[in-house]
Amino acid sequence: MAKADILIVHLNGEDIIKQCLGSIKKNTKDADIYLLLNNSQDKSENIVRKKFPKVKIYKTDKTIGFAESCNILAKEAKSRYLIFLNNDTIVGKNWLDEMIKTVEKHKNCVACQPKIKSFFHKEDFEYAGAAGGFIDRYGYPFCRGRIFNIIEKDKGQYNDEMRIFWGCGVCLLVNRNFFLKSGGFDEDFFMYAEELDFCWRTNLYSKEIWFAPKSEIYHIGSYTTKQSNLSIKNAKKDYFITRNHLLALIKNYSFIELTKILPLRIFFEIVAAIRFAPIRTLSFAKIFISMPWIYISKFHKKRSFIQKNRKASDNKLKSLISKKSIVVEHFLKGKDKFNEIFN
Repeated sequence: MAKADILIVHLNGEDIIKQCLGSIKKNTKDADIYLLLNNSQDKSENIVRKKFPKVKIYKTDKTIGFAESCNILAKEAKSRYLIFLNNDTIVGKNWLDEMIKTVEKHKNCVACQPKIKSFFHKEDFEYAGAAGGFIDRYGYPFCRGRIFNIIEKDKGQYNDEMRIFWGCGVCLLVNRNFFLKSGGFDEDFFMYAEELDFCWRTNLYSKEIWFAPKSEIYHIGSYTTKQSNLSIKNAKKDYFITRNHLLALIKNYSFIELTKILPLRIFFEIVAAIRFAPIRTLSFAKIFISMPWIYISKFHKKRSFIQKNRKASDNKLKSLISKKSIVVEHFLKGKDKFNEIFN
């Protein structure tokens, strides 16, 4: 049996899947590849079967969410470790071995993220994940190497192996047994922030996520959503990101902490809705019209289960959560580097 199974969800893009699988073939040993063609309509399947015959292919006859797609592949996989890998990535030399070394070095570690850099500007970190993710106390995610839209160059400043709050779904290694037993990705998230929610739960269950600095991949970024109309894409993406960040906060914070945090987080969202109109305004309106029903119908039971079974208090996780608001630190104080905010 292979050490790890690489799980890739793909929706069109013949060149990118050929490029991604080619880099895996060149730079990876002892891993099986599982590919889910998510209602893909181009010739990707023919290309993969011809050029990469060992890849295990699964197909859907309708487009489903990224979270559900990943869960399907996770249940099919057999190895100890799963690697969720975006189709628009290129993996570096020894990328997998270095992640496995990191996860096996730390007793409570069940997940690991590599260094994620830009495909187009290889000296830069990439927006999604960079050198590992954290959140501030209001639930806003940020990374070592990326604060909102400000991207740092990789100068070795984040080359230390360290525990992080969340690892990015662009490339995330997880222990298969833990992933399945903990419920996998929340399929009601559909797309975006499912890894933040999963990693938050992981921390609450007293398990750890680590950053592996010697493992590197390169990411194009948002390839699938870029194929749709730009204005529709932006509105849809903004809706899911904002909604899902709020749902992750509501699901995972204790009641006491939530009563302190949620009102100010909603205030920040109102300000953002005004500042980034009209797209953010429309997303905000849609979220707050639908949120009560979404919570009552789907998320109340999930939240209750998590809070009942959590093993770590919010206070125990404070070293991984910035006590400062990154909204205030960045937009009002002009701080745009991780080390200026999180210390």
